[in-house]
Amino acid sequence: MRRFGVGLVLGLIAATAAMAAGGDTTPDWRQRLTAEDILAVYPGAALARGVGGRAMINCVVTVLGSVRDCQVVSESPPGYGFGGAAIALTPQFQFWPAKHDGSPVEAKINIPIVFSTYAPLTESQLPAKGSAGPVNLTQVEWRVAPNVAQVSAAYPEKARAARVGGLVTLACTFNGGGRIGNCEVVEETPKGYDFGRAARSLAGDFVGPDQLADGRSTSNDTTQLVIAFSPEMIDAKAPVIGKPTWTRMPEALDMAAAFPAAARAAHVDVGHVLLNCFVAVGGKLISCAVQKEAPAGLGFGAAAMSLSSQFQVSVWTDEGLPTVGGSVSVPIRYEAGSPVNSGSANSASAKP
Repeated sequence: MRRFGVGLVLGLIAATAAMAAGGDTTPDWRQRLTAEDILAVYPGAALARGVGGRAMINCVVTVLGSVRDCQVVSESPPGYGFGGAAIALTPQFQFWPAKHDGSPVEAKINIPIVFSTYAPLTESQLPAKGSAGPVNLTQVEWRVAPNVAQVSAAYPEKARAARVGGLVTLACTFNGGGRIGNCEVVEETPKGYDFGRAARSLAGDFVGPDQLADGRSTSNDTTQLVIAFSPEMIDAKAPVIGKPTWTRMPEALDMAAAFPAAARAAHVDVGHVLLNCFVAVGGKLISCAVQKEAPAGLGFGAAAMSLSSQFQVSVWTDEGLPTVGGSVSVPIRYEAGSPVNSGSANSASAKP
């Protein structure tokens, strides 16, 4: 019998340790991962050679207990993909969120993860939860995803009546054309509220890439997907959405070209604008309006509005929430005097 061991350091290193003072709390594991979870993402080359490793990742734990904006801080030994494997685990992370003055708040944490093996194995021996098989497609950029109304409609009735939120991780297989199926519940909290069934009912509304950058089809690839149900979406006056990532922004030259002539004439070098926009199909921003503009009266708001159609956001967030059907704020900063392509005297940048 081959010996095989996997270790996961489930310790948390809070980036904001001061939160522990005064009765405040830092994030803590709600659902701990198992050796089987790690085996499902163990880097194939390291697995075949019996190489162990470790990675440190930094994530934002949301008020729902899911994570977003995860990045690799360190990994060793280099070249085996342990950092990427740790990131691939993040859809399964489920925490009790940090609290400040008794209310859930977001918090950044460092999460150390250890992979250890004592004998070579082949990837074909890799066990995984469910029949979907080992995860080989991570951080999927979804082209289509359920909108706010669809997620709200799928909210389980028992949970809706009790105003209970839930978090589900699905393991799914790409069937062709970017669509997924054969989805199984990997993690579900809390249990007993039918969140797993509700999440599976939404899976058919996701469409990812049908092929990768190298031209390879995604058919038969497997992925994990987080779907969150927030009590705020039950009867909120304004649609509750996640915190999206920007998939498209204006180019620097476009920003520079839109720098207001009135601001240049007044020798004003810096301007700030805050737009509020509706998220339409595909993550495109429409129906934008200027919320704040400083300094006023120099055309910065109009300049930002002229660029609004060039912004686009992800249709689904890392924390498992929709964006389409809600609204987002777009802060934009203009700066004059920085050269662009060595030929322009004015430039500007969007910093959402």
